[in-house]
Amino acid sequence: MKLKAILCGLSMLAAQATFAAQQEFLIGTYTQDGSEGVYRIVLDDTKQELKNIGLVASAVNPSYLSIDSQTKNILAATGKQQGGIASFKWNNNTAKFDLVQQVEGLGRGACHIATNPDGSKVAIADYGSGEVFMYSVDTQSLTLSKAGYFKNEGKGDNSRQEAPHMHYVEWDKTGRFLYAVDLGTDEIKLFDSQDSEFTAQVAAKLQAGDGPRHIAQHPQKAWVFGLNELSNTITVFDQDLDSGKLNAKQRVELLRDTDPDGNTASAIKVSADGRYVYAAVRGVNKISVLSVGKNGKLKLLQQHSTIGNWPRDITISADQNYLLIANQKSGDISVLARNNETGLLSATSMQLPISTPSYIGNF
Repeated sequence: MKLKAILCGLSMLAAQATFAAQQEFLIGTYTQDGSEGVYRIVLDDTKQELKNIGLVASAVNPSYLSIDSQTKNILAATGKQQGGIASFKWNNNTAKFDLVQQVEGLGRGACHIATNPDGSKVAIADYGSGEVFMYSVDTQSLTLSKAGYFKNEGKGDNSRQEAPHMHYVEWDKTGRFLYAVDLGTDEIKLFDSQDSEFTAQVAAKLQAGDGPRHIAQHPQKAWVFGLNELSNTITVFDQDLDSGKLNAKQRVELLRDTDPDGNTASAIKVSADGRYVYAAVRGVNKISVLSVGKNGKLKLLQQHSTIGNWPRDITISADQNYLLIANQKSGDISVLARNNETGLLSATSMQLPISTPSYIGNF
């Protein structure tokens, strides 16, 4: 009996090890060149390989996803000319997503979507029309109802800043403030959930021609890292927890002086311990690794090849051991190993063909 118990315990440990060795991700895509929607992939740490489990949600251009880590349900930014939101429930029996609702006619070029911490609100950013749409979410049924709308005005100095271009939305960690990043006007807008009118304020004004694209929040501190697409820089902000305003304290270059022109920053992530920031830059196809100082300021440590062309999105694996890259033009997912202590990246042999990937997230 004692031997049987020992063997049973060893079997359980082996099963746990196998589970930990396999991490799952969802891939959002542009539905062209054979892509049909959202795909599920697995990283096998033991075998050092990526596997495509297959299509799990059919949608038109699900370019960005918001994944509920508890329920596994997702909300997707969708559409071609007109933007939209699709809500999907995970079906354990089929191991796929069931469509709950498809909202259409939301501006032009929906490119990012985010939910607040309790999942009761969702917002999308429309690049083409410079708009932000907010919807209330029934957390049980996953049905959506209109809750807020804003259209920005203005332009910037760069040829790509001829009009507002809302590129990103994200709630702060408290769930009170919603930030909307406008590449076209060099602004980060701010919406306070205590304001029922959904009135926009300016949270931060960037340098002319910066073209802000995304933001990432420090997991413990009130620091926000703003990724600027056109200038290939990161602006570091202190967040005012009372007003939500963002106060700039540093602007750091992502590229070296020797890097050629024609590059555009695309995605930014912070490690779970808050010690390192990772930013993707298209053109040179590199990941910039930066350390986070005690005051939140950044220092460029490394540039590493994406081992693919045109990195549109990146994510850090749940175990923090890998950085995965969605390479849009080469049509693949590449994987870099991550040193948890130094933050530095190194190449792996793991690479997986996926047509026109635009988003990657832990599932």
